[in-house]
Amino acid sequence: MKKLDWYILKKFLGTFVFIMALLLGVTIVIDLSEKIDNFMENHATVKGVIFDFYVYFIPYITSLIGPFFVLVATIFFTSQLAARSEIVAILNSGTSFYRMLYPYFIGATIIAGLFYTGNHYFVPYSNKKRIEFEHVFVSKPYEGVRFNFHRRIDSTTTVYFENYKPKDGEGFKFSMDKFKDGKLVYKLRSEKINWDSIAKKWHISNYYIRELKEDKDVITKGDHLDVAYSFHPEDFSFTESAKETMTTPELIDYIDYMRKGGQAYIEFYEVERYRRTSSAFSIYIMTLIGVSVASRKMRGGLGWHIVLGIGLSALYEIIMKFTVTFSTNSSLPPVLGVWIPNFLYAGLAIYLLKKAPK
Repeated sequence: MKKLDWYILKKFLGTFVFIMALLLGVTIVIDLSEKIDNFMENHATVKGVIFDFYVYFIPYITSLIGPFFVLVATIFFTSQLAARSEIVAILNSGTSFYRMLYPYFIGATIIAGLFYTGNHYFVPYSNKKRIEFEHVFVSKPYEGVRFNFHRRIDSTTTVYFENYKPKDGEGFKFSMDKFKDGKLVYKLRSEKINWDSIAKKWHISNYYIRELKEDKDVITKGDHLDVAYSFHPEDFSFTESAKETMTTPELIDYIDYMRKGGQAYIEFYEVERYRRTSSAFSIYIMTLIGVSVASRKMRGGLGWHIVLGIGLSALYEIIMKFTVTFSTNSSLPPVLGVWIPNFLYAGLAIYLLKKAPK
């Protein structure tokens, strides 16, 4: 690498670290102002808030808005180069604009590699610690009633609740179907089912059982029945934050487990799986957009470039929210829901690159 490459690379990475530290400080202050009442009401210590929460909050928020940090840092540094006419000097020296991008993309590769590794392995661990602290000192986890809830227990057994309360382990209008060679061989219906945490059994009320045998059907009715099924209340729980605490290998295994069990909400976990890679890849796109936007010397200078960068970042998040919502609530595949914003911004980056000064 030439001296110019080292100069741009060091300035780019240094500016990124500076911008990240600055914006993280602002983010932590805003977050603290929102949570300080909860911390005080639940008697959280200063040491606990710092070392058990915000130490783990920093990787989470960095992973979440890291591409924004990169875009702002790229614009901030490149705009300074343009203001001092350094880009003009670089181009006049015979270095092409595309060659000037070389150190930028080395820096982007370093940052993207750190984000990729963090998103898939380190950040889930920190999220687990952060969420555990939040559940104690900020807000208790809550799951509302789930209606018309189906779950496949294994390859032959399916259960259904007309409504189910995860917090209480209690369900109404419960039914269980068992199949053999594709034929229904057992069916249970009951008015109510609830979990006995002491006996570790399910208590079934007002039940009706029909066993379909080759020669005849056997029907059994009763008021109460205690059964130790293989499933437990936690198998029916769903908290959206749970996906954030799993490393990617754990997440893949859990998605496979959910799919085999015919469980709902798989899309939320698949979105998280693909987001981790998509977020790291977007570092390249944001770097290219930042260089292309800020390399042209213009009236308004740095201020206008920063405003434009913030606007582009906000639009990116809006598009991401929109497409992810379609993935979790409609038929759009999760991988597309996560990657569509990158495809759109990659097209924008190419357009801005063509318009950049050469």
